[in-house]
Amino acid sequence: MKMKVGTLGWMLLLAACSYPPPVTDGFQSDLPKPGTPTIVWGDDLSAVGTATTWLQKRGLSVVERSLLILDFESETMNLGHTLRDEATVLQAAKKRGAAHVVFVDRGGDYRAPMITVRGVDVESGRVQWSGSARYAAFETRPPKDTLANLTCEALATAWGLRPSGTKWFLSSYAMCGVASAK
Repeated sequence: MKMKVGTLGWMLLLAACSYPPPVTDGFQSDLPKPGTPTIVWGDDLSAVGTATTWLQKRGLSVVERSLLILDFESETMNLGHTLRDEATVLQAAKKRGAAHVVFVDRGGDYRAPMITVRGVDVESGRVQWSGSARYAAFETRPPKDTLANLTCEALATAWGLRPSGTKWFLSSYAMCGVASAK
């Protein structure tokens, strides 16, 4: 019996063979409901942008983070995102009426980055979900592509849309793969 493999099938196979899958891990106790006012904060604008779009596609109402500067008591806020800065972001989020803050952190070096994400309930301060994604070896792809993919994979794992581990999942690829322009 012959099987016909379409263009998408070849693209998936090529993508899966070209790069190793990321190593992911995640946890969730409670996910925010669609429409939840959310602020996304992090130390890498590319990863924050990817997380913002990913969360909006899942129905969250993302508040523009630049509005928080109006609520900061001092203008010495460090975008490097220390614990003190995170406490300030949570306080400002509360003033803005946001119910959820998503922190996005980048670690490692540019050839072997790691992305961690966590969703925090503003009222209680409890972490409701968290996830991480990294590659086990150095990457040759452009850093922005790598960070976008790792951010998506970390979020998908944290939200239970893909299991933790190192295998490629078609649902994960469809969710995190960059579609080529026609």
